[in-house]
Amino acid sequence: MKMKVAILCLALIPISIFGCGQKSQERIVDDINLPFINDPAVLGEWISVDFVKEPPLFTPGAKIFKKDLYLKGLAFLPNGKILVDNKTDAPWFAWTKGVLMHSGDKTASAYAIKAIGAKKYMFLQWKSGDYFIRHQTPQYYVLEKK
Repeated sequence: MKMKVAILCLALIPISIFGCGQKSQERIVDDINLPFINDPAVLGEWISVDFVKEPPLFTPGAKIFKKDLYLKGLAFLPNGKILVDNKTDAPWFAWTKGVLMHSGDKTASAYAIKAIGAKKYMFLQWKSGDYFIRHQTPQYYVLEKK
């Protein structure tokens, strides 16, 4: 009997350490049922140039993110269509003015376009699992208009 109690107690240690018995945070689900509103300024190819915590931290020519960027670029096509890396059809993505939506992750990522010098840059919220599972504040891809 003492052996069974000892084994049961040892089995419960990982549950208490890793919180397996606690209620986890719910996954964030954004409203992606947004009406299409055209945005002529976003149409065309955009190339990723940096990944920053907040848009004001971006300085053209001074890359903050030192590793290879996961997202190489996006092409915004008419009627809310998207190409990932400027070549691959991405039916899970759609856009409307100011927002890029992902139907699989159920995220709505805001974007803003800003002219810096003679170039146009897009600051795109990157709502990965860090956002919708871990509840972290989204960071930003910076894309330059091609």
